[in-house]
Amino acid sequence: MNILILSAQFPYPPRSGVAMRIYQLARELARSHRVTLLSYATARQRDGVTALASALTVRTVEREYRTTVRKRAAQLVSIVSARPYYWHEVHSSRLQRAIDELCANDRFDVVQLESTFLYGFSFPSGTRVVLDAHNIEYEVHRRMCEGERSLPRRVFNRLEHVRCRRFEQRSWKQVDGCLVTSKREAQIVLAHAPDTPVAVAPNGVDLGHFRPAREVPRPNSLVFNGILTYRPNLVAAHWLIEEVWPLVQSRHPDATLTVVGRAYPADLQKLKRPGVLLTGEVPDIRPYLQRAAVIGVPVRMGGGTRLKVVEGLAMGKAIVSTSLGCEGLEIRDGQHVLIADDAGAFADKIVHLFANRAARAELGQAGRALVERYYSWSLAGRRAQALHEFVAARRSDGGQERVGWPHQVTV
Repeated sequence: MNILILSAQFPYPPRSGVAMRIYQLARELARSHRVTLLSYATARQRDGVTALASALTVRTVEREYRTTVRKRAAQLVSIVSARPYYWHEVHSSRLQRAIDELCANDRFDVVQLESTFLYGFSFPSGTRVVLDAHNIEYEVHRRMCEGERSLPRRVFNRLEHVRCRRFEQRSWKQVDGCLVTSKREAQIVLAHAPDTPVAVAPNGVDLGHFRPAREVPRPNSLVFNGILTYRPNLVAAHWLIEEVWPLVQSRHPDATLTVVGRAYPADLQKLKRPGVLLTGEVPDIRPYLQRAAVIGVPVRMGGGTRLKVVEGLAMGKAIVSTSLGCEGLEIRDGQHVLIADDAGAFADKIVHLFANRAARAELGQAGRALVERYYSWSLAGRRAQALHEFVAARRSDGGQERVGWPHQVTV
C-alpha cells in the first residue's frame, strides 16, 4: 500500500510519548508498505528530518512553536469558536497546500491522521482516512477540569471538554477507521460510532532497547519520569513531591527521589525540595530506571496509555502507580504493579517495596512477561496494518461496506 501519515508534531527524535508512537508505527508500516510522513517541523529539527528520511519519505512544513504568551492569547481568542483550541493550533493553509501537492503527484491508499484535531483537512474524493487517536481528548480535558486548582484553567478545560466531545464523536463516525491504544477506548469509540472499524494498536516498547539490567538498584530510590511541559505530568510531579514524598521520608530519611524530564525553568524551581533530584531532559532514560529500586507513576489526570509504564515493566522494574496511571493496560494490581490512589497508600506501597527485594523481583518478572505478550511495537504495527488493509480494500460501490471488521476490540 501507499500510506500518507499526517502529523502536527515531527516525531524524530522521539522525545515524547506522542512522538514515540508516531515514529514507531510509521517505522513498522514502512517495513511492508510505502510510507510518506507529512509533518510540521521547526528549523532546529532539520537533522531529525534528515535522519528519518533514511527510513521513509519525509515532507515537512516549517513553522516555529508559539511562545507561552502567544499560546495563552490564542487560547483566549479560541473561546469564541465552536471548535477546540488545538484544532486552530494545527490547521493552516500551508499544510493544506502541502497535502494538495502530495495528493496531486501520488495516490494514497490510506491517510493516517496522528490526532483527532487533524480531522477536517481536505483530501481527494475517495481517500480512505484512518484516525490514530492517541487519547480520547475530551476525557483528558474533563479530568484536567476536575483536578485543577486554578479557576481559569478549570473554566478553559471545561469548555474544551464540551467542544472536544462534540468534535471527536463526530469525527469517529466520519473516518474510515480508527486506531486506539486500549480496549477500553475502543469500546467508547464504538458506543458512538458503531459502524466505524476500530483496532487496538497499543502503545508499545522496543523490547531490545528496554530490557532488565544486571545493575543493582540504589537502596530506597524512586524515579518518576515524564515530560513536565505536559500539564498532567507536572501535576503528577507536584502531588508526588508535596503529598507523597514527605510520608516516605518520615520513614526513610535517606530515601532519594529523581524526577526526570524536560520542564520550564520556573516549574523546576517550584519543584525543588531536599532529597529530590530534578534532572531536566536526559538523552537516555534507561540508566535512571536501572538505578531505581522503584518507579513511581503518580498520574492523576490525562488519557491514553502511558509509555512510562510499559517501558518500566519492560525493564523488569517494580512500579507503584495510580489507577489512572495504568489505565487501559492489561495490568493486575499486586501481580504486575502496585496501585494506590491516595497519598498515604501510595507512600505505604513505595516503602513496602523498598524493604522487599523479593517482591520487587516478582513484580518485575511478571511485568516483563506482560509486555512481551501484549506491548511490542511490532504487534501494534500489525494491528495498524490490518486495519489499513481492510479500509483500503473497501469498494466505493458499497460491495464490501457490509463486511464487518472482525478485530474491533482485540487486546
